[in-house]
Amino acid sequence: MNTELREKLAQVRALLKATKMEAVLVGKQPNFSWLACGGEAHITFISDRAFGNLLVTPKKFYVLANRIEMPRLQGEVVRGLGAEPLAYNWYDEREAAKILKGIADPRLVISDTGDYGTRLRPELLAPLRYSLQLVEVKRLRALARTAEAAMHEACHKLMPGQDEFTIAGQLALAAWQRKVTPVVLLVATDERIHKYRHPLPTKKKLKRYAMLVLCARENGLIVSLTRMVHFGKLSPDLRRRHDATCVVDVAFNSSTRVGTPIREIFRRGTAAYAEQGFPDEWQKHHQGGPCGYDGRDFLGTPNSPGVVLENQAYAWNPSITGTKSEDTILATARGPEILTQAKDWPMVRAEWRGEEMERADILVR
Repeated sequence: MNTELREKLAQVRALLKATKMEAVLVGKQPNFSWLACGGEAHITFISDRAFGNLLVTPKKFYVLANRIEMPRLQGEVVRGLGAEPLAYNWYDEREAAKILKGIADPRLVISDTGDYGTRLRPELLAPLRYSLQLVEVKRLRALARTAEAAMHEACHKLMPGQDEFTIAGQLALAAWQRKVTPVVLLVATDERIHKYRHPLPTKKKLKRYAMLVLCARENGLIVSLTRMVHFGKLSPDLRRRHDATCVVDVAFNSSTRVGTPIREIFRRGTAAYAEQGFPDEWQKHHQGGPCGYDGRDFLGTPNSPGVVLENQAYAWNPSITGTKSEDTILATARGPEILTQAKDWPMVRAEWRGEEMERADILVR
């Protein structure tokens, strides 16, 4: 058994001991990929469900799935992890419930789905994956570099007259060619950037200004980043708004230090909005939050519980109408590390209360 899996099984079994339960059943994609050491068990992009379950008892580790999916799970997803297969016919969920009941009393099984009569307690499972092991950090850094390169390529291929679907397609292609999955693709051009914070691509054609958003997944991990591209000189108003957004981003990112309460980071970020002359903009869009095996594990709010953990990933995404700044960072013992930092790109040197960082500027072409 590899060290990564050993440590994760120890975490799950510590939860079993603390709750006096008999087993844990994992069926949501983020938790499945975490426990499977990066194995991805999704079929569609529109569901957070894995196409199988992992089952952990104090002594055993199983993979529970129907006979359609079990071969790929064993051959590609949990290969080498030593998970014992528990297979059932795809048309008979009662058989799956019977198999589970033969191992543990469903009433004493914690799960993230509530399937088969198990206890639905996702809030106990998700925190197990928040602090990444060093091998996971290595994967996340590699994914971040790849996602940034895909975004860089797509932004430099933009041309006025392309519609947003074409732009999204170019970004998706750049990601797929680099062996990463684009799980979120948002594109807005010109006035749509000012209207919508989550703009799905449309047939609208680019005139002068574009915003591209990418969430990319590999080995179950996800990074997020946003870039802005403008053809021709920026207006003074847009220049001011983007500079202000970068300052707010520095407030969020520089405050993301191990041990800092998440609500305090949020307070500092909203204070930066006010100091930059845009006190109400934070209410027009969520500001992001911790991530890793999910696009956002939860959103930062004025009342968020918890503190920043060592080797926990975050993606803050402050926006002021017409512009946005977003990268994925890692909270390390040395301070925040920007993982998706733009390369060969114009940068803004932004400062907030003595903290300075380089943030991605609007690319003018």
